[in-house]
Amino acid sequence: MNLEDLKDRIVTDAQATWERLQESSTFNQLRDRYENMSPSMQKLSIIGASALVSLLILSIPYSGYMQSQDYIAEFEGKRSTIRDLLKVSRESSDVPQIPQAPPAGSIQSSVESFMRDAGFLPEQMKGTQITEVPSTLIPRTLTESGVQVSLAKLNLRQIVDFGYQLQSINPSVKLKDMAITANREDGRYFDVVYKLISLAVPAPPEAPAEEPANSRGRRRGGN
Repeated sequence: MNLEDLKDRIVTDAQATWERLQESSTFNQLRDRYENMSPSMQKLSIIGASALVSLLILSIPYSGYMQSQDYIAEFEGKRSTIRDLLKVSRESSDVPQIPQAPPAGSIQSSVESFMRDAGFLPEQMKGTQITEVPSTLIPRTLTESGVQVSLAKLNLRQIVDFGYQLQSINPSVKLKDMAITANREDGRYFDVVYKLISLAVPAPPEAPAEEPANSRGRRRGGN
């Protein structure tokens, strides 16, 4: 169908629709009412009808515009969610692997070595013991063991330096608590109790052992 045929068909359909409209009772009633109106009311009716038709015509692109705004908002929301997921994925992949904590006996030996290196006097070293260190922040299932360190007659500098040394034992060993009290014999010094807790870090899965290439070659040759 060419353009001329399409144009003729549209004109014919429009004329047929107009004829059916003129034959309807509703159209005739409206026309009678319009003819009985005063000239000023006829002008107002024409203006109102024109405004109504204009609104109907404009409502089509406006509804499309509003729908496109909804699509844009939905797209931006999904894009923001995807960006957040990618950011979290990158951050999770950058998290360093925490090694397993050493046994409690090894932690105790490290602490005693630190005490000797720090030059504490025998009367200052009140001893170390392996014990459970309860924590309200870390569940019991996520802890391995605890070590309690008792020292006496330390100054503030020694307290801070030795606490820093305890933090460097292992990334999985944390200084959970530190109790400081004034020494009863000499108020210039303090008695300190350090409480260390080791985290229960699961062991990484072992990679399956690969079969040596030479043995596969020998078996293939034998076959």
